[in-house]
Amino acid sequence: MKPTLIIKETILLNMEASSKNEVIHAICGHLFLLKKTQDPAHLYLDIIEREEVVSTFAGSHTAIPHAITKHVDYPVLCFARVKNDDFTWNGSDEDVRFVILLCAPAQDDLRKLRQSQSYVFSSIAQLIGRTGTLDLWANAHDEQVILDSLNEAFEANLTTTI
Repeated sequence: MKPTLIIKETILLNMEASSKNEVIHAICGHLFLLKKTQDPAHLYLDIIEREEVVSTFAGSHTAIPHAITKHVDYPVLCFARVKNDDFTWNGSDEDVRFVILLCAPAQDDLRKLRQSQSYVFSSIAQLIGRTGTLDLWANAHDEQVILDSLNEAFEANLTTTI
């Protein structure tokens, strides 16, 4: 059975971090604890390598780092809310509060992989563009609230793309 893209356990509230590398490192370690990767160090390196190509800062206080990697068996999405109000992604961006990390396994059908990445990215973009989403995420005390908002966006986007 194929695992769900995002689960309550992959949502991290009030993460302490002082840099994007620290956030990515912590998320990779968390994914290891959840048995979503067997090699968090190489997963981290793949994400950082992708980040060096072009920043994944998305605006609206959100960064969406991502990588195609052989260090996950299934696509996984992790949401982290950074506790520090003055945290920036690249030092010169506006502040970032939300980090949504997407890792997808390397596979033969690159076209299909790109389509599924686009689906996730467009769903997130639509969601962060909605009035109230960022406040909802900033003030949520339960991971389920964030999980529900993401799943709702994925379902809504799926019905509009079919």
